[in-house]
Amino acid sequence: MTLTQRGTGIEIRGLRKAFGQVTAIDHLDLDIHPGEFLALLGPSGSGKSTVLMALAGFEPPTGGTIRIDGEDCTHVPPHRRNIGMVFQHYTLFPHMSVLDNVAFPLRMRGVAKEERRARAAAALETVRLGAFGDRLPKQLSGGQQQRVAIARAIVYNPRVLLMDEPLSALDKNLREEMQIEIKRLQESLGITVVFVTHDQGEALTMADRVAILQSGRLQQISPARELYERPANLFAAGFIGEMNQLNARYDGARAHFSDGTSLAVPQTALVAPVPPGPATLTIRPERVRPVAPGSGDLQGVVRDVIYSGAGTLIIAELPGGTEFRARISSAGIAPPAAGAPLGFALPPEGLLLYPAAA
Repeated sequence: MTLTQRGTGIEIRGLRKAFGQVTAIDHLDLDIHPGEFLALLGPSGSGKSTVLMALAGFEPPTGGTIRIDGEDCTHVPPHRRNIGMVFQHYTLFPHMSVLDNVAFPLRMRGVAKEERRARAAAALETVRLGAFGDRLPKQLSGGQQQRVAIARAIVYNPRVLLMDEPLSALDKNLREEMQIEIKRLQESLGITVVFVTHDQGEALTMADRVAILQSGRLQQISPARELYERPANLFAAGFIGEMNQLNARYDGARAHFSDGTSLAVPQTALVAPVPPGPATLTIRPERVRPVAPGSGDLQGVVRDVIYSGAGTLIIAELPGGTEFRARISSAGIAPPAAGAPLGFALPPEGLLLYPAAA
């Protein structure tokens, strides 16, 4: 027996959720494509887990609608939505075998014993644990237990798989391995996955698109590369990865800094219309090129040099006290010493300009 899945589309319109005077989700509109892997990303309190619980049916919305595969599920109870869920804690039954743990949802649905065991065995094969059915959960590693939890979530062919920070309890190496495993499994099944995480690298690695939330509102939803290379606003720019942010005055062609220097800004750097006046010029540290003192676009003094294996982070201070970062390869390059003056070249293709934050 093999598991069959199909991608299901989700349409969220005007979704609201309030807990007393606190608004967790604020008029959210979101379309999730059939068979898509969507990551919900944001800081603590951004509303990402509340969105997931509303999709699952555990948090009734205050307003708005949720349609799954065209069906209005806004007030449909969880057990009638046919949705699979995987949580941070695996909640496997310690006294049951792995096979019986996976078969448990089918047992609750009244599936005959022979069929549920066959389907559970197929689910374990899907997550590459076919030989582990007779073991107890305590005899498995953390990564294996997580795969059992996934097998249990997909055994009844759910329309959508919801995952709430399922890898946060794993160590770094195992976590990275499981990211690849889950993405590979999702692609092979073609199932729609909504994945909540606070880990930016996890979201960028796994998701087809990433939705960034802040205070219950959608800030940007884009493929990972677009999100990283061209954040839609300053919040997204500051939240995803490292980003240098320089206060400036924009005259329509150049950014002028408080120390009297200025820099030509190509029109391609404008993410949205930026009127003349206060603005914020941004560039990723890996786009910055350290050069000899006195040359380049900016001048600074090195404050810290941090070696991290493949890369080295240079933290400098610009005139006026602004911190500025450059990230360079560690291979065969001698980094500058702390306290040394240093110039920085800012390639035009790495610049992004935003209206100044209100």
